[in-house]
Parts: sequence; C-alpha cells; structure tokens
Amino acid sequence: MTKRALPISLWVVAILQFVAPLIFPADYYGGIGLPLWIAVAVVFAILGINLIRLKEWARVATIFVQGFSIIVRLLTMLSNTIPASDASADMMFVATSLISMLLSAVILYRVDLPDVQLLMQQ
Repeated sequence: MTKRALPISLWVVAILQFVAPLIFPADYYGGIGLPLWIAVAVVFAILGINLIRLKEWARVATIFVQGFSIIVRLLTMLSNTIPASDASADMMFVATSLISMLLSAVILYRVDLPDVQLLMQQ
C-alpha cells in the first residue's frame, strides 16, 4: 500500500468540522451542560480521526452532520427572524446561523469533491 498525501483542506475539515454546528451567540452556551459538551467533542473527534484515516463512513457521516446542521439552522433562524408582534428579532442569532450555514456548506463542498471521494475509495 502506498502512502498518500492528504490535501491540507481535508485536514482542516477533519479538525474544524465541529465548529459549524457549535457557532452560537455567547449567551446560548450557558444552558449546555458539561456532559453534552463531552459527548459532542467525542463524536466529532471520532469523525475527524476517521476522516483523516480515509474511512468512507466518516465522509458520509460528515455530509450528514453538516447537511443536518444547515437544515436545523435554517429552521431555527426562520423562527427567530419572524418574531411575535411584541418581540424583536435576535439578530446575533441570525448572524451566527448564517455563518454556521456558510461554514457547513464549505465543508460539504470540500468533502464531496471528486479528489476526496477517490481518496476514500482507495
């Protein structure tokens, strides 16, 4: 088996893929407990390690997680953008949702490129 050089962008995706689903305004983090943080870190660490190890299931799981993140962010952003008549829109939440969706889209684009698909199939 020959050693293959991994694209730098795949390393970046593997290391930072957990960032997109976790981008929230600072005041949202207080309600998340430590056990949930640990569970999220473990799941994304396993995904990142196996993405670097060129496991096809890790690429598919990354596509699922990032796609699901976009869908959830879009739905929650819409519910916060169209508030009740006596409330104002949470613009910080809208901005972080847009940033998160953009980052997830970039990750989806990168892991779905033909060169990454070919690396995973070898």
